[in-house]
Amino acid sequence: MNETGEGRRGVVRFMAYGFVIIGLALLFAGSEALLRAGIGVSRTIGLSPTIVGLFIVSAAASAPEFFVAVQAMARHAPELAVANVVGSNIVNLLLIMGLGALATTLPSPPKNVFRDGLAMVLASAALVFAAWDGSLSRFEGYIFLGGLLVYIATCIAIDWRKPAQDSEARAQCRGAPTTFGMSAFLLGAGLVALYFGGRCLIDGALVVANQEHLPRVMIALILVALATAVPEFVFMISMAARRWNDVTLGYLFSSSVFNILGVIGLTAVFYPGGVPVAASPDLFLLFAVAVVLMPLMIMSWRLSRFNGALLLLGYCAYAAFLAWRLGYLVMPPALQG
Repeated sequence: MNETGEGRRGVVRFMAYGFVIIGLALLFAGSEALLRAGIGVSRTIGLSPTIVGLFIVSAAASAPEFFVAVQAMARHAPELAVANVVGSNIVNLLLIMGLGALATTLPSPPKNVFRDGLAMVLASAALVFAAWDGSLSRFEGYIFLGGLLVYIATCIAIDWRKPAQDSEARAQCRGAPTTFGMSAFLLGAGLVALYFGGRCLIDGALVVANQEHLPRVMIALILVALATAVPEFVFMISMAARRWNDVTLGYLFSSSVFNILGVIGLTAVFYPGGVPVAASPDLFLLFAVAVVLMPLMIMSWRLSRFNGALLLLGYCAYAAFLAWRLGYLVMPPALQG
């Protein structure tokens, strides 16, 4: 009986991780299809390249977090949506940005610093403040969405007259469909893939948490966050391969702002009774990372390889901190005393 029970648990564990992998693949495919469909539609109706770069690219990158949030709400676990956004943003700002800066120096012009970077600082501070009482109310969700609209309006006001050869548009428009029919097909396929990808990822993650006896929020901070941050990583690699490094920082910041103000805002608006969320160390760390990045970017208006190494070390320290919280790391007796 014991061997049979262990065998069944092994099968369940294998299937749970399989669901996570399938969910990851569907989320990546769905976000890529949504990105290309959006660019194709925008070309058809004549949107400017700046609007393509701002809305479609950032929205497509945030789509996995949004669909994971939808599935988390459907399973009455909205705290997973918040934990996923926090963990995904930490991955964006430490791991992905660190890898990008380590590979090549990333320019950080004043616009990216004082518009996108400052928006990230303010969004992170708003999340910490809203979580102070232990929950996010519907009213606070509306405030988050209002903040997102202000950020979008500011971006439009600043970038509206940018030239059509904008590098961000060039970086993302290649390979997009040229007909409206193909764009519509990709849009539908992308939405279906994102829906089932989010469902597989959340279902698998919940089973993994149960099988490994881990808190669900920790699974969202680690496993789900890394999975939903894959589109940002792939987009960054694509930009770096084409040497369009001038848009990388602004893109990662915009995606992170969309995650906090858009995904968490919508979760708080549509989930009844408020979203339970504690003012955890992860929230304070996200805010601290956003603040520390400001002077790093202002120095020489670029992120050097040394800065990238510092960011990667920061993520390694955060990963070790998560492992310690889960009991996988034991503090040496000398430090305990």
